[in-house]
Amino acid sequence: MSLLRSMASGLRSLFRKEQVSQELDEELSGFLEMAAEEKMKQGMSRKDALRAVRLEEGTVEVAKEVVRSAGWEFFLETYWQDLRFAARMLRKNPGFTAVAVLTLAVGIGANTAIFSVVYAVLLRPLPYQNPGQLVTMFESNLQKGIKEAGCSYVDFTAWQEQNRTFSFIAGEAFHALTFTGRGEPSELATVVVTPQMFSILQTQALLGRTFSPEDGVRGAAPVVILSETLWLSRFGSDPKIIGSAITLDQRSFTIIGIMPAGFRVPFFTKQDIWIPLAQDPLFSGWIAQPPSPHWLPVIGRLKQGVSLAQAQADMDSVSSNLAKEFPAEDTGWTIRLTPLQQELVGDVRSALLVLLGAVGLVLLIGCANIANLLLARATSRAREMALRQALGAERGRIVRQLLTESAVLGLLGAIAGMLLAFWCVHALTPFLPSGLAQFGAVRLDGWVLGFALALSLVASLGFGLAPALLSGDAHLEANLREGAARSGEGGRRSRARNFLAASELALALVVVVAAGLLLRSFIILTSVNPGFNVEHILKAQISLPRFQYSTPQQWTAFASELLDRIQAQPGLKDSANAAPLPLADGSINLPFSIADSPPLPPGTPNTADYVAVSPNYFRVMGIPLLHGRTFNSDDSPSGRRVALINETLAQFYFPNQNPLGKRLVFGFPPNTNVSREIVGVVGDVRDISLHQAPGPMMYVPFAQEPFWGADVVVKSALPPSSVVSSIRQAAWSIDKNLPLTDIASMPDVLESSVAQPRFRTWLIGLFGVLAALLAAAGIFGVISYSVSCRTQEIGIRVALGASSQTIRSMVLREGLKIAGAGLGAGSIAALGLVRFLKSQLFGVGAADPLTFFGAAALLVIVALAACYIPARRATRVDPMVALRHE
Repeated sequence: MSLLRSMASGLRSLFRKEQVSQELDEELSGFLEMAAEEKMKQGMSRKDALRAVRLEEGTVEVAKEVVRSAGWEFFLETYWQDLRFAARMLRKNPGFTAVAVLTLAVGIGANTAIFSVVYAVLLRPLPYQNPGQLVTMFESNLQKGIKEAGCSYVDFTAWQEQNRTFSFIAGEAFHALTFTGRGEPSELATVVVTPQMFSILQTQALLGRTFSPEDGVRGAAPVVILSETLWLSRFGSDPKIIGSAITLDQRSFTIIGIMPAGFRVPFFTKQDIWIPLAQDPLFSGWIAQPPSPHWLPVIGRLKQGVSLAQAQADMDSVSSNLAKEFPAEDTGWTIRLTPLQQELVGDVRSALLVLLGAVGLVLLIGCANIANLLLARATSRAREMALRQALGAERGRIVRQLLTESAVLGLLGAIAGMLLAFWCVHALTPFLPSGLAQFGAVRLDGWVLGFALALSLVASLGFGLAPALLSGDAHLEANLREGAARSGEGGRRSRARNFLAASELALALVVVVAAGLLLRSFIILTSVNPGFNVEHILKAQISLPRFQYSTPQQWTAFASELLDRIQAQPGLKDSANAAPLPLADGSINLPFSIADSPPLPPGTPNTADYVAVSPNYFRVMGIPLLHGRTFNSDDSPSGRRVALINETLAQFYFPNQNPLGKRLVFGFPPNTNVSREIVGVVGDVRDISLHQAPGPMMYVPFAQEPFWGADVVVKSALPPSSVVSSIRQAAWSIDKNLPLTDIASMPDVLESSVAQPRFRTWLIGLFGVLAALLAAAGIFGVISYSVSCRTQEIGIRVALGASSQTIRSMVLREGLKIAGAGLGAGSIAALGLVRFLKSQLFGVGAADPLTFFGAAALLVIVALAACYIPARRATRVDPMVALRHE
């Protein structure tokens, strides 16, 4: 064994001097042969000696360990040498290092920032235990054109009792309750749930308890759970608050628990309190209604081991049973299941993936730029590489050294990129669409930082591999004889640099085309007429406590008196109320039928958006009257029931006929159907969003179908603060416990409605600018280097009489050839990729020729501008200096 260890020492020495590089199995065989020779000196045959060595306990294991140790020490030592040499070379070229690191930082930082949003929305598991078991449950009726709706409470209880695949099923809804008794009255964002919700989400209270089944029974004592945020801000985090009472909508609720700050019921952004559905002043009245109103959103948790397909089959059976039990109400309705996370993400997925793809292309362009820099740098180091090869360095050893330099650049770029990403996330957060808030905070956590490190590694290989491999093609004799400036400038490297520059332009064209399409789409979207005027209009919401104002007569009296007091003030004559308000409050979609007409053909939609308005509403909002009349004071609770319809409903359901005098049958809630005479047709309004075409709409007089609250809209030239103050004083003069909420100008409402497309367009536009600048830098570098390598040739041309215009045209033509190749390939790639943008566009096709031509023309101009400086420098070459150039 002592001989074995002495051999190991010699082996380590050989490793350190880089004179031995053999496989582990070969070295192990050598160990055993030398150990056998020692035994052969004692008179044993070679065969017996080898057998004895192999049988000797521990010899083989020790030999293996020695060889591994020696190889590992050698690996560490040589790699440490590579790192030190790489750092020294990068330090000697601070300009190159700064440009490369900055380019990588921009690419990695932007990718990391966008990935942090993608991860928070698409990849981060929902903040509940076993989130894969959570599904949304809704009803659809394709015969009536209804793709997605809630369920009735009667159906909900049947789902709970008859299903065999869910451990829990719960319903949820949302509105606001008025909080009084502690300072100025305010509204609290209230989530109304059935008691099973907390069991489904498997979340415990921070203090106190969650709801029990007894809390979900009508007539039970009203109870409420507070959010930790509300508990801290309004109650000073008092631990003795449990068991005390607060006043909501003029009714006392007992506080039974505090939920952690991060807890949210799905689908709702702001959540202050939770109350049982049976105790809610609004939705508790809908519990006893027959199974016709489909209003309750439902969430379920699958039992362990149950697949979505099994659950769907189970609920199909439940749906069939309900159709038999309630044929008039449930025939044609089916139950659909969707994973909760998929439903939450919705249309956001495609928009985020487009952003991630665009920023990924920017990083690819940056990597191509750095690869071009490394190729030019490798040419200047060709003599160094040739000398190292002449001294015995293998090509693999040189490639490893150059890849190590790339890895160091990648690591520096990753560090700078993470810092930039941290800043970008904080800078972008205020501009994120509000709908993304329900997915939790966008932050740089471990997964996102891991993505940044992995991205830097891939980028390092991406921009370092080609220059490293091409560095081994040097011709030793030529490179050792020629000057460094000219050595190594072979056809392969020149073609590689041109290919990289053309690739940069191709990738840039894809990003610029995408940015151009989204920009054109956004311009068209924001130029759409919403169907109403927004200038000088301010809106505010007043909700009436349902326990205090419990009857429609009280709602009507309050709304009438409030408008009278507002209109009595100077400058506020043009005011009205409406519920809901377009673009601000969503929509109420109700089924309707046409009286004295045959049923609509199967598959024909029979729903329309419903709005209750005061008589002055259409004049204040600037909605034109097309036929008939608008509402007036005669349309009172005791008057005949009337309705207005919009132009779309009139054209679709009453083609080639006069709708005036026809009767529609509908009601809110849906089971309170009333026959109403159509007395007028008004212009179309985009009430849901600007990108969604106007659908059928029905208007009713607010006095005949009042709400327990409404948006007050005031058109006034007065300052907004004065208008708000006047509305508040008018409301408080009637009831001092009524809060004024959701105050906004209609221009701001219109701007908010396009927040998501604006955010997307702004970001991809920024990426397009970065892509164009990086591509310009790539062409500039290639042409500049080409001019420097052709200095002698240019000098000869000038000496032979070539004009400045000729030299400039020669250089520009070289750049245009690269640009032409890149733009040709980029156009094909863009045509294939922009189809992923179809769902994000409005009013413009994905293959819009104007956008493609404009993007290509822009990049041609950018390429010419990048080539102009090298071309101008070429025209100033001194022939005498050039002829001596080496």
